[in-house]
Amino acid sequence: MTVPRFIRINTPITISVPGKKAIRTLIQETGEDSFAILAPAGEELLLGRGDLVEATCSREDARYEFTARVIRYEPAIPPLYYLAYPDDYRRIQVRSHVRTRAALEFRYAPWPAADWPLRPPRPHKRGLTIDISGGGAQLVLREEVKVGDLLYLELYLPGRRHHQPLRLAARVKRVATREIDGHQRYEVGVAFEGISERQEDQIVAFVFQRLLEERRQRS
Repeated sequence: MTVPRFIRINTPITISVPGKKAIRTLIQETGEDSFAILAPAGEELLLGRGDLVEATCSREDARYEFTARVIRYEPAIPPLYYLAYPDDYRRIQVRSHVRTRAALEFRYAPWPAADWPLRPPRPHKRGLTIDISGGGAQLVLREEVKVGDLLYLELYLPGRRHHQPLRLAARVKRVATREIDGHQRYEVGVAFEGISERQEDQIVAFVFQRLLEERRQRS
């Protein structure tokens, strides 16, 4: 069977059944006839063999919706649900995220693949954003990174200093060398991975607030 291209390891996926709250989790394995997702903690969502779930996967350009059948549960570490690949799916075009220019300080560290997504590293390095959106950001870093690297970011949004920082996984998509104030720096484009709806909503709210302030200043 052809594996749908949007079903990839570490891709966020939302699953739901009638009468239950939708759960956001991650794809952990892909095989010839099925794929595995990280089982929700506790009793948030209990599934049995043969159950049908509604699933949604989001990529950079589109959202994919489909129905999948539960094949089995594996009480491993971590516990997994195995789902059959869908016979059909719906592709919904997603508009590009609105972004705004913003110089925000943050802490970060490389996130080793072996530790993703359960063991985030201690963010001991500092960086600065150039712009940000609900889907990613443009960063300035002192240390070089490579396309494909995964970074762990801790970022405070303005007006939220007394709240917990946003803890984000960011995949490096672009890297360019820049000279800033006589020093070599790296301009890095990243896409957020596994971002929760709440985190995305907080960033989007900040973006639109910043755009509104800029419009008022121009008028």
